[in-house]
Amino acid sequence: MTSSAKDRAGGSRSRRAPAVAGVLTLLALVATASFPLGLPEAFSEVWTGVASPEPPLDSDGCPTAWVDNWHFDGPPGPLVPSEGATSVTLCELVTSQHQDPLLPPERDLGVPRTLTVGVSSMIAILNALPTRAEDDARIRAREKAAGRPVPVDLPRGCNAVGFLTELSFSVRYAGGPPAVVRLDRNCGTASHAGRVRLLDGGRSVVHGGQPMETFLALYREQLASTAGAVEPPACATAPLARRMENRTYADAPRDDIRRNRGRAGHLPTRLVAVTACRYVRDGDRMRLRGHRTLRDGLEPVRALLNDATAVQVRTNGGGEEVINNTECGRSGPGATGVRDLDVVWAADLTGAVVEVRVWRSPCRAVVADLGGRLAPKALLDTLDSWLNR
Repeated sequence: MTSSAKDRAGGSRSRRAPAVAGVLTLLALVATASFPLGLPEAFSEVWTGVASPEPPLDSDGCPTAWVDNWHFDGPPGPLVPSEGATSVTLCELVTSQHQDPLLPPERDLGVPRTLTVGVSSMIAILNALPTRAEDDARIRAREKAAGRPVPVDLPRGCNAVGFLTELSFSVRYAGGPPAVVRLDRNCGTASHAGRVRLLDGGRSVVHGGQPMETFLALYREQLASTAGAVEPPACATAPLARRMENRTYADAPRDDIRRNRGRAGHLPTRLVAVTACRYVRDGDRMRLRGHRTLRDGLEPVRALLNDATAVQVRTNGGGEEVINNTECGRSGPGATGVRDLDVVWAADLTGAVVEVRVWRSPCRAVVADLGGRLAPKALLDTLDSWLNR
């Protein structure tokens, strides 16, 4: 892109390390054919600015190729029509064949998720996103209130992270084609038909901002409303010890919620059953010593597990430092194997199940993904009360 093109876009991309597989995967897939996006007459406006072409769509109304937006300005008005919307589909276009090496393989990657409840709430969130002018005014007001110099120019720029997928929302209407809102997580924008709105700032932009958080919360509610009866998870009698030690990505704790969690707590939905299992090492296996299943009074348990699995951050010299990480529970050269272990299986209203491993010796840690957290005393005491240590 030339300098003049960047100026028209209102910003520039700054190069940054990629998010997946250590390889920068910047895609510039410009569609040569587009789905005819005929919008309601009241929504159509003439705009003479530079707009990115609309991508071609599949039968779900999801893009089959990605077109970078690179714009921060656009005409006013609602981002999408609010009348007649019947569903919102979260689309994931897989743009890289490289799986993030820090995560276990993603199940259902690229499979669209369709929301049919709370659609009006989702539309309201999209249409409430600020324009560049509105966001500039917010920043200036914040700086003025803090007694700092009010900036005259507020340049915008884009990162160059190679995400595994590109995200968009396909809003369907009764009797009409969909409106596709593309989320550019590098630029922090949501765009449709020439209109560009800004996502909320901070770390959540790389997750899709407030629109993604709202969609996932509503989607979890929809799953819960159709889940039916949920059976309590059972303890394995004698699992292999090495499978409990995260020696490969495939050995990471089970986590059915991760895909729909967003930035919510580890257990964002009310639990319906919890099973605690206690093991002691016997050769190359862990032998079950005791277990207990609970179905009532699980909100305090959910809070306890959310606290134990959360990343705790402390501001330090203008930066942030994670203060509850531990090497316990991590595999690697010289790592000590687990000897005593508790495993907590939690099933929620959606039918999803997560596994939380609690190392008791030779060290203490809570392992819910590929890393260890310092085990809170409250969790250890609760498990002892259940399992009669």
